[in-house]
Amino acid sequence: MSAQNNYTLGMGFVPPMAVTLANLTTNVPASALLPWNAATNYALDAEICDPATGVIWRSMLPGNQNNNPLTTSGKWQKRGVENRLRMFDASLGTATENPELIEVVIPPGRVVTDVMLLGVQAHNVQVLVNDPVDGLVFDSKDILMLRPSGNSHWGYYFEPITRQRRLHVWGLPAYTQATVTIRIRNPGSVAKCAEAVIGRAVWLGNTQWRPSIGFDDWGVKKRDEWGGWTVNAEEGAFSDRMKLQVLVEEQAYELTRERILPYRNKHVVWIGARGVNALTLYGYITGFEQVLPGVGFSDCQMTFEGLESNELY
Repeated sequence: MSAQNNYTLGMGFVPPMAVTLANLTTNVPASALLPWNAATNYALDAEICDPATGVIWRSMLPGNQNNNPLTTSGKWQKRGVENRLRMFDASLGTATENPELIEVVIPPGRVVTDVMLLGVQAHNVQVLVNDPVDGLVFDSKDILMLRPSGNSHWGYYFEPITRQRRLHVWGLPAYTQATVTIRIRNPGSVAKCAEAVIGRAVWLGNTQWRPSIGFDDWGVKKRDEWGGWTVNAEEGAFSDRMKLQVLVEEQAYELTRERILPYRNKHVVWIGARGVNALTLYGYITGFEQVLPGVGFSDCQMTFEGLESNELY
């Protein structure tokens, strides 16, 4: 059991802290779309941006005048959020993009221990924590997103270089008044991040060997009467799946259930094993079963399903 504990390095989850324009400073430019104006006669498909929330609205009819999108129905369609907020919109289908560098500074106002980045397009990433009294208290330094190609010496030297799309930075010090800075650098190209989750991790137990991972494909594929395949020209989304067997200390078995219940219908980052990207999923817990053998630990079977996405993470 000790070998398994050393392998998994802990299982838990990170509830995301809400990030809005009110608590975000960034180098990503604001949307060029104008705010809604009662006197403007909007054409069909014309778009506006709410400067307070960053939400983008699209006109659903021509001659759309004096219809406030916040108070009228059937006149405007919500089209997501502007570029600055897309890495905090609880969706893997959109991303914040900026030439060469994305820098965000967030004052959480609470303890933050973990930063999880998903759908990253970058050469390196840096996370810093600055306290108004103690100054710089955490610096991850530049974390290269490059990873070895292939599974052999030949592959290492001759296969194309690939980059990691996920990054988990943990161990941030417990400062309540500090600011968290995230820098996503991609010199000479576009820096990109689909989702950034910052929060305080909740650790539950230790994942045992033989965890199960997979995905569900939401694309449309059909066979005709001759056995041939027909695939939609536009690929559908997919979502990750994960099943874990987690051992929890006997005295904490009730606490484990109580910690999970408030998040059964909320999207969080589920960490099957700290430091193992393949065992990280952003989505929902869909199954929980706990066996109480009564000798030192309880055995939890957990099932998770991820948010839908069109890109590989």
